[in-house]
Amino acid sequence: MRKFGRLAVVFAALAALFGLNQGSAFALESYCTFNDGDDGGKSCWIYHENSSGGRVDMVYFEAYGEKLHISDYEANGEGVVAYVNGTPYYWTKGNQTGYVWNLSFAEGTKITLESCQTDGAAEYDCHTEYAVA
Repeated sequence: MRKFGRLAVVFAALAALFGLNQGSAFALESYCTFNDGDDGGKSCWIYHENSSGGRVDMVYFEAYGEKLHISDYEANGEGVVAYVNGTPYYWTKGNQTGYVWNLSFAEGTKITLESCQTDGAAEYDCHTEYAVA
């Protein structure tokens, strides 16, 4: 716990040094949960955010049923790609659209879930979470 406290102090000092303030948006939000109706499963969400803090896309691995949900919330020509154990799933439709892929994994399979924003063929702002089918 002390280490976390020191990291918080260091981050606050760096934020003050570089002029960051409370109104600055984070580049992404992500979390995982075991409480999804699948005993032993672990579901994970990854959201990218714009400079105002609004979500621009979402990648969600649902352990119950092994489903991959991808949504692109802004019709700005950019999109999102999700990698599930190295296999890419692209989505660039924008304007609150999404898609669900029904994947098939054995119960207990470890899932590496990566989400990257896309601009044409370029991928950027990637993040990885670890789920369990």
